[in-house]
Amino acid sequence: MSAGPLDRDSGNNPPTITASVAGVFAGFGILVAIGLGWTLARSVAGQPPFQLATGPGGAVTLSAASAEPPTLTVAARDISFDNKTLNVAGPGLVNFVVSNTGAIEHDFTIDIPKVKIAPRPGQRATGAVTFEKPGTYSFYCSLPGHREAGMEGKLIVGTGAGLSSKVEAASTAAPAAPTPTMVSHASSATPPVRGNQPIQPVMDGAVKVFSLTASVVQWEIIPGVFSEAWAYNGQVPGPVIRVAEGDRVRVTIKNQLPDTTVIHFHGPELPNSMDGVADVTQPPIPVGGSFTYEFKATPAGTYIYHTHQNSAVQEPKGLMGALIIDPAPASAEAVRDAKFDRDYLQVLGEFGGYFIMNGHSFPATDVMEAKVGERVRIRLINAGQAAHPMHLHGYHFKVIGTDGRPLPEGAIYLKDTLNISPGERYDIEFVADNPGVWVFHCHILSHVTNQGVDPGGMIAVVKVV
Repeated sequence: MSAGPLDRDSGNNPPTITASVAGVFAGFGILVAIGLGWTLARSVAGQPPFQLATGPGGAVTLSAASAEPPTLTVAARDISFDNKTLNVAGPGLVNFVVSNTGAIEHDFTIDIPKVKIAPRPGQRATGAVTFEKPGTYSFYCSLPGHREAGMEGKLIVGTGAGLSSKVEAASTAAPAAPTPTMVSHASSATPPVRGNQPIQPVMDGAVKVFSLTASVVQWEIIPGVFSEAWAYNGQVPGPVIRVAEGDRVRVTIKNQLPDTTVIHFHGPELPNSMDGVADVTQPPIPVGGSFTYEFKATPAGTYIYHTHQNSAVQEPKGLMGALIIDPAPASAEAVRDAKFDRDYLQVLGEFGGYFIMNGHSFPATDVMEAKVGERVRIRLINAGQAAHPMHLHGYHFKVIGTDGRPLPEGAIYLKDTLNISPGERYDIEFVADNPGVWVFHCHILSHVTNQGVDPGGMIAVVKVV
């Protein structure tokens, strides 16, 4: 019986796929799997499967790796960035690592292309953005008043040519702040122009008339360091307007700024039409225009005047000053005030990336002098955007007034450190019975530096001899 096809002995016939052929297929499968895995991994990373590069002589070579995007680091502190000029070689993806080494909130913002990174105080945060074109881009802190106080800089992509976004003060770097060896806590410097200078009124019958001009000036913060200021009568802070309770007061402001503006008198009792709020109680004063405010000075106390038009920009540029209303003769407050041998004024704020007292940073701040046994009053005004805990060495002081009003005798209290929020005023007093040279300073330690260099910022000296 002949055997059929299925009855043949397979051991007598060679296999259709030999072991060597199977090995070739298996090897090919492994290579395909590796290739697919490589392609998938680079696709997820947003990269092409292979990098073409031109070798010597113009030959094209394959590269399995591409350069990592650059990482830029910047630290925000109160109230500046540690680096105002950043550079990358050319367009593409850029990673940012932003640290907040200050005591208050800050962010790192670029408008085009849009990115905002906002680390909390003492922390850091990251972000990334793709720059499509070379050019010069501005970065800044977007919190109200911080950019105007100096928190801005520029990022140069490539050569910086081409597309350019607006960079104002950052485009002209200010001279470097003093190094630690240049100043000490015993240093002092007298700038050629001081703020808080008294302005004398012109009498129009029984009315005291004061004239202010708002204009752009270059203001010297510490010796050799200037920043653009918007100032009243060329001063930061503006002139001290001092009147007596019950006086009729007229203040005429001429606007020589590049923007509309107004003046708000912060604290005293005013008619609504004289409150100085743009588009609420009055039209903004146009560029080249003027406006006249008139009111009765009441009640007695320590007050402020400042812009209330685009105020988050204008006030940190310098548009603020002190208004002091002395008590009426023979009043209880007048009897109290007659006991003071010294009466000092300290206006706190931030300007041009520096923390200032009366328009200047240490060592250019005012020296407050007293003789042993004299009674000293210091009027404290916070015209800035941050809180400042002010500490006096060598003394406890009495807090005798808040926001312009005297405290009743039973409410007066002792402090050696007093926290002052934006817009607040405090009157403090002490008897100078401890001779020596004492410092009076903000106790947020970054606030007693000049661009991070200690000592600087909000330090003033009390000299008792």
